[in-house]
Amino acid sequence: MKHGVWAMNYPVVRTMSEVVEFAVVAEQAGWDGVFVSDSITDGATDPWVTLGAIATRTERITLGTWISAPATYQPWRLALAAASLDQLSDGRVMLGVGLGVGSDFSRFGDDSSPGDRARRYDEALEVIKLLWSGEPVTFVGEFFQLDDVTLPVVPRQEPRIPTVIAGWWPNERPFRRAGRWDGTMPYWPALLEGEVGPEGQTSNGTIDGELRDLMALYREVADELGEVVLPRQERDDPEYRSLAAEVGATWLLTAYRMDLDELRKGPPS
Repeated sequence: MKHGVWAMNYPVVRTMSEVVEFAVVAEQAGWDGVFVSDSITDGATDPWVTLGAIATRTERITLGTWISAPATYQPWRLALAAASLDQLSDGRVMLGVGLGVGSDFSRFGDDSSPGDRARRYDEALEVIKLLWSGEPVTFVGEFFQLDDVTLPVVPRQEPRIPTVIAGWWPNERPFRRAGRWDGTMPYWPALLEGEVGPEGQTSNGTIDGELRDLMALYREVADELGEVVLPRQERDDPEYRSLAAEVGATWLLTAYRMDLDELRKGPPS
């Protein structure tokens, strides 16, 4: 498994220059990836500017979003931003995507239903995939139309930037969607320790049981197992790390607040 860190690119936590320095220290300390948030309503800085700055100061680490919501973008803009970063970083991008939460839409006057957003999300992903081919794209969909559009920059990675689908269990649709793309970034209610998730999720289950259930569904629908990016709540939990390895995780993503001294300790061995 690889080990990533969430850079917490929020101005109330770290300035942009501090986020870049955080990423540089992470690479030096042996971490495998740095992930940033993509949400204006949550108060995050622009992920593409942030990751672009990180790309110029690093050589090895994966640069990821955790997570972007394609349904809130013009998909050609997201396709171009991610492809440009992939070229700048010499093919180190992972695009983590999700449906987004209600405030990502309602605070900007979008009163569409969750079903409409889900269809727009799927359509946006299809447009992005087509544009990344580098071929002229003509597309007429429910939400987006393109007339002979060729993306001026295509990804360094082939056949595309790994596109990893986030999902809240027990909602099955994100994990079925993940089976058509390049992996899953799951979150499940038992990890919340009594808190209510963004879609009202609560849990009577266990971390172990819910993770096994969601991975069983993902394995059932995926032609082959892609990236499996699991969040971690503690710096080093051997039992959880063993569970993650057993279910096929490819990444553990440390999602708690971390200062530079702790970061310099490196990932768990």
